[in-house]
Amino acid sequence: MVAGTLYTYPGHFRGFKAAIAAAYSGSALKTVELTKDAKNAHVPTFESEDKKFNLFDANAIAYFLSSEEMRGKSAEDRALVVQWLSYGSESVVPAVAGWVYPSLSLVESCPAGLAKAKSDLRQVFACVNDYLKTRTFLAGERLTIADVSLACDLLLAYRHVADEAFRKPYGNLNRWFLTVMNQENVKKVCGNLNLCTVAQEFCADKFAKHSAAAAPAKKEKEAKPAKEAPKPKEKKPKSDAEEEDDILADEPKQNDPFAAMPKGTFNMDEFKRVYSNEDTEKVALPYFWKNFEENTEFYSIWYCEYNYPEDLSKVFMTSNLIGGMFQRIEKLRKNSFCNMGVYGVDGKNTIAGVWFWKGQDLVFPLCSDWTIDYESYTWRKMDPKNEDDRKLLNECWQWIGEVKGGKFNVGKTFK
Repeated sequence: MVAGTLYTYPGHFRGFKAAIAAAYSGSALKTVELTKDAKNAHVPTFESEDKKFNLFDANAIAYFLSSEEMRGKSAEDRALVVQWLSYGSESVVPAVAGWVYPSLSLVESCPAGLAKAKSDLRQVFACVNDYLKTRTFLAGERLTIADVSLACDLLLAYRHVADEAFRKPYGNLNRWFLTVMNQENVKKVCGNLNLCTVAQEFCADKFAKHSAAAAPAKKEKEAKPAKEAPKPKEKKPKSDAEEEDDILADEPKQNDPFAAMPKGTFNMDEFKRVYSNEDTEKVALPYFWKNFEENTEFYSIWYCEYNYPEDLSKVFMTSNLIGGMFQRIEKLRKNSFCNMGVYGVDGKNTIAGVWFWKGQDLVFPLCSDWTIDYESYTWRKMDPKNEDDRKLLNECWQWIGEVKGGKFNVGKTFK
C-alpha cells in the first residue's frame, strides 16, 4: 500500500484527482493544504513516506496512487486511460480555464478571448459527448482514473459557467459526469455537486479587488532583496518579458514573408473582432465580402481538403491534427484567417477548410516553419465570383454544410 503526503491548495480540482485515487486504492495519503502564497513551483506535489520519491504532476500522482484496476484491466484500457489523461491536460483544462477564470473575475476578460473559450469548451463537450454515445465509462466497463481525472478537469465548468442551456445538447456527457461525481469516494473528496444555474460573468469591481489584494504581497516581496543587496550592485531585475526580448534580440532576424507584398485596405484585425463578437451570417460574412471585394488584388481565398481520410479514426483525434497544424504556423496568424472543420463521424471523417490570406499564392512555402502540414492537403484557389465557392466559404465559416457526404462535426478557427 502506497503511503505519502499530498501538498495541494484547498478545494483544488487537481488535488482532488490524487485524493480520489487514494480513496479507491486504500493508499495512506496525508493531505497538507497550502496557502495561495506558498512558494511551490508545482501544485499539487507528492512526497513518499520515506521522502525518497517525489512527483509534481496531478495526473502522474493520481496514476501512481491508483489501484491496478483503476489504471485499466487490459493493455487497451490502460492506453485509453493515458489518452484521456493527456486530452484532459491539453484540451479540457485550457478550455475550462479560459472561460471560468474570467467569469470569476480572477483574470481580465476580453470579448474575443471569451468567445474563443466558449467555442473551445463546446468542442470539448461535443467530443466527449459523442465518444460516450455507446459507452458508460471512458476506458473499459468500469470506472478508472481516466473518468476521475476528466471529471475533475470539467468540474469548474459545471459549477460556474456550464448552465442548463449550455449543458442541454450534451446528454451523454452529463449522464457520465453525474455518474462519476456521485460515486461515494468522489463525493467524500469533492463534496456535493451544485450544478451551475446561471453562468457567472466578469465583474470589473471584483477583478480590481483581487488585483489590489495581491499587490501588497508582491510589493513586499520585491522590496526585501533591495534592502539586503549591497548598494553599488543594486540593479533593477528584468521582467520575464524583458528577458525574452533580450533573447529574441540575439537571435538572427527572420525576414517577414509578407513585407514586400503590396498593402490593401482590408483590416484583418477588425474583421477578426467582428467575426468573434457579431452574428456570423448577418454581420461577419457581409463585412468580409464587402471588404474583400475591394481588395481582391491584395488577398486571396483558398479551399483545402485532407488527402488521407482513410487514415483518420476518432473525430477528436482528427480535430487534434488541426490544432497541431495551427500551433506550428503561429507566425502566419497576423496575415491570415481560416476555419477548418472535421466532417463526418468516428471511423469515417475528413478535414476541410477555407482560408483567407494576404497575397495571391499559396503562402506555406514562404517560410520553412510553415511547410510541415500543408502537403497533406489538396489546395485550390477559390473564385469569389463563383456562387458555389461563395456558398462553400459561407457554410464553412458558419460551421455548417457537408464534405463528401459527411456533415460538419467540430471545427477550429485560426485567427
